[in-house]
Amino acid sequence: MGNIIQASCTCGLESEQIFQGIGFQYYETRIRLEPAYCDLCGIVSGKDMGKNFCKCPKCRKKMKFYYEGLEADDNEDSDFPSSEYLESKEHWHCPKCKDENLIFGSMGCWD
Repeated sequence: MGNIIQASCTCGLESEQIFQGIGFQYYETRIRLEPAYCDLCGIVSGKDMGKNFCKCPKCRKKMKFYYEGLEADDNEDSDFPSSEYLESKEHWHCPKCKDENLIFGSMGCWD
């Protein structure tokens, strides 16, 4: 089960819904989603953290995950990041204005 979140900032950035975590079919698809950003394009979206290289949908450059050290983690099933890491900080890096004003709001759950 995962969370549905949305990133927003005082500068006007508002992401689409981001499906965070794993779904019921994880053991078939192996897809694990986490929020990531592109500083060049100023967007935030959900990306599969199991992939070595997550591309920005606009510029195709590598996106960065908000979960620090995520790329360094190996892909073992026991290494799921806790969704609570988003609650560890009140404000996050905004790729649009480059300030620490981005917040993640909960929109529900998915499976």
